[in-house]
Amino acid sequence: MMKKILGLCVTLIFLGVILYKIDLANVVSVIRLFHLSFLPFIIVFYVLSLLLRGVRWKLFLNNDSKYSWFSLAEISTVGTMLNIFIPARAGDVFRAYYLGSFKGEKKLKIFGSVILERLFDGTAIFLILLFAVKMYFSTSEVINVTATLAGALFLGSLLAAFILFRFNKLNSFFDFIETKLLKSDVDGKHWLSILKHHVYSFSEGFAILKDNKVLLLSLGYSLAIWGLECVVVYFIINSFELVFPVSAALFVLTLTTFSTMLPSTSIFLGPFQAAYLLALSIYGADKELALAISVVHNLVLMVIISVIGLAWMFRHNFADRKNPTNG
Repeated sequence: MMKKILGLCVTLIFLGVILYKIDLANVVSVIRLFHLSFLPFIIVFYVLSLLLRGVRWKLFLNNDSKYSWFSLAEISTVGTMLNIFIPARAGDVFRAYYLGSFKGEKKLKIFGSVILERLFDGTAIFLILLFAVKMYFSTSEVINVTATLAGALFLGSLLAAFILFRFNKLNSFFDFIETKLLKSDVDGKHWLSILKHHVYSFSEGFAILKDNKVLLLSLGYSLAIWGLECVVVYFIINSFELVFPVSAALFVLTLTTFSTMLPSTSIFLGPFQAAYLLALSIYGADKELALAISVVHNLVLMVIISVIGLAWMFRHNFADRKNPTNG
């Protein structure tokens, strides 16, 4: 309940700042300038990014033959759809539960692979932001600080996971607790044993960190996925009879992606628009123009993801009754 209240407060604060002294009639008039001729390109590149997520997820699951990269892409897409409309990252939980239930896999292992995916996504986004900053705005202190903080968050988390799982530090950690802290505490050792079981199951989702080749390939896939999404953003922001450079798409993509980490209501209302305004203000765009583009961006991608996600759910609702492991 507190998270919902916090999300609502954050949304209202951001919307208050965004809508202060703004001409909504002008926003509507800009929205009408959106060229539908860009829509096929937006759809194609966005769908390609969704499919590539399935390929990468299969890699995170050790290329296990029981998984189809296409079905993994479908499940990932539904998870993304649920994350948009339901708070608390419900889509990530759905992915772990669904795949674990219908493939006879440990749910915590699947959830671990989803968390690893988030770390790779964040790292890729940071690298894109760093590239944009160094290429176009290396003298901007505010933007450099933002990039540094983002890098510290995601690269630090990925490095911590790498050290923890690559060098088997979990064993040392649990051995220390059991031998030094608990000693003769029977109940404590019992609960520690249960915790160890769950943690080791979760850690199986990070198994690729032990293979340098697969690690680099995963990063390559992540950069490709977000590169495709950058193309999507480029088409969206240039579909209003204006021409923004590629760097604008880079800043919009990275700042809006980071904005979704903030607590807010469904569809990331508030922080997403604020990030858009900040990104395009670098290029002299006024609030009405940036807000109009952000509204179209949100709406177009939500429709695409919803149509694809609902179509998959409808198809599998019938297929899975006959064969729960249908790929």
